[in-house]
Amino acid sequence: MRLRTVACTVATLFSTGAGFVHAAATPTREQIQAAVDAGVAKTASSMPMAVKVTSLLGCQDAQDAQGEVVCLVGMRAGMRDGFTVLPLRKENGGAWVGVERKNATFAGPSIGEAQALMRAWVGEEIARNPDAANDVQMQEAQTAMQVKALEACVVKRSTGYLVCDAVLSVPNRADIRTAFTFMLESTGWRYVPR
Repeated sequence: MRLRTVACTVATLFSTGAGFVHAAATPTREQIQAAVDAGVAKTASSMPMAVKVTSLLGCQDAQDAQGEVVCLVGMRAGMRDGFTVLPLRKENGGAWVGVERKNATFAGPSIGEAQALMRAWVGEEIARNPDAANDVQMQEAQTAMQVKALEACVVKRSTGYLVCDAVLSVPNRADIRTAFTFMLESTGWRYVPR
């Protein structure tokens, strides 16, 4: 069974009961594991394999559902590893529970953050390789290129990276459509070059 199927199954096992309040904090890895365990326990006979939360990259308020958070987590189901986005809510009693909602999304950096991350990466590349400063594309990326839009961001199940369709502009040229990849670290987002 593929991890995506297991993650979707776990998501559908989660409760959507009434009596929830907006969470002021985000769940810990242990609290997420408890929510996953509770969901798996509901259908233990139909899903005999263990589902383990192996890492927690981060959580944020859900963009499309008030009172929920979404967490970007690494999971292991049987012998398959991967990353997924799990939506959760906090019950009145304080426990975190999974929410039955497929295709939850995880918002990436803002347009301004994406541009700053790209420029910071260019600066690091030029510091490592001074010859890169002579490359026209690197010069444009560092000074003139603007990030106009980030759209259709999806989490890569194999890496946990967020890949977004990006629209870039450079003066006197047509817009450039490309993909931007970001990695969530404890300090925030990091641009990942292709």
